[in-house]
Amino acid sequence: MKVFYDSTIFSRQTIGGISRYFVELINHMPDSVTPLLKVKASENIYLSDLRESCRHLSLRHVPDHRKLYRKINGYFDRRFMHRGEYDIIHPTDYNTSCLTYNDRPMVLTVHDLIHKRLPGWFNTKAIDDIDRCIMRADALIAISHATKNDMVEYYGIDESRITVIHHGYTPVETGSDARKPVDGRYILFVGKRGGYKNFDSLLKAFSVIAATDRDLKLVCTGRPFTTDERRAIRDAGVASRVEQHMFATSDLGSLYAGALCYVFPSKLEGFGMPVLEAFAGRTPVVLSNASCLPEIAADAAMYFNPDSPDDIADAIKRVIYDDDERQRLIEAGVRRLADFSWDKTARMTAGVYDSVMRQT
Repeated sequence: MKVFYDSTIFSRQTIGGISRYFVELINHMPDSVTPLLKVKASENIYLSDLRESCRHLSLRHVPDHRKLYRKINGYFDRRFMHRGEYDIIHPTDYNTSCLTYNDRPMVLTVHDLIHKRLPGWFNTKAIDDIDRCIMRADALIAISHATKNDMVEYYGIDESRITVIHHGYTPVETGSDARKPVDGRYILFVGKRGGYKNFDSLLKAFSVIAATDRDLKLVCTGRPFTTDERRAIRDAGVASRVEQHMFATSDLGSLYAGALCYVFPSKLEGFGMPVLEAFAGRTPVVLSNASCLPEIAADAAMYFNPDSPDDIADAIKRVIYDDDERQRLIEAGVRRLADFSWDKTARMTAGVYDSVMRQT
């Protein structure tokens, strides 16, 4: 069975959970599936990890290079769809060209429904494109039961069309010297910080803890702080205690392992890959009790109300000051991590492909 994955997400993302998901999915597909991916131009870092090499051109120093990626890759995708030399298409994003040029069955992965829960984050055309792709797909994959429930609620989709398939876990490389990339005692925050990611509530919680714990730091990965974030950090009185770093992939394993805990205060997620990374790093996890996070972490996390900085602070303190609780969470995280693998994700996805083919 030949499955075509279009290039859309690889034109848009340099790094990110969705493009990582598709690379892992392709790499772990059983022999019954022949994955087809035709990316001609991209700067996505995960493409180099593909089991079958995908040679592509980087235009990162060219003005408007992302627009060029979309044009170049879109042209070759449409040409390939027109030839129809595949059995199923699995778009990597909400690409309406797949509705126009593709005449094969379509399987679509829905990662979250942020466009419905937080419509102000998307323009009208983007929302319309997402809606059209979801309603036209022959089969739908949700990466969590929380996402499936949202699909049923917002679209009225028959549950039989939706299969829940969790992500797998990708081991994080550790540098040969296994050095600790951050000195001292710290709690860890990973990824984007704006809006529903709820970093502002974590900052308020940290300022409460920092008032009495004089050498504790909050370490953040990802993009540099914005002007507004720097101002909020100063106003909270913790400017010397909150750090932002861009870490190499080889440092991430040691970064998690060195943290007193990993904190994820997000109000809305489709899955939450960093939770699994923290489990693998034997790092206690402190999570929002919202969205899919309790589904993913189960009993392997300390939970808090994301709308209450005081509750966030109390949850963090219960973990970082109680050695027995820390050890309980570490052991529970290791057990929970065993429930997730990319082989299982790919095998279940291939099962969805088989089901669609039997229906055609």
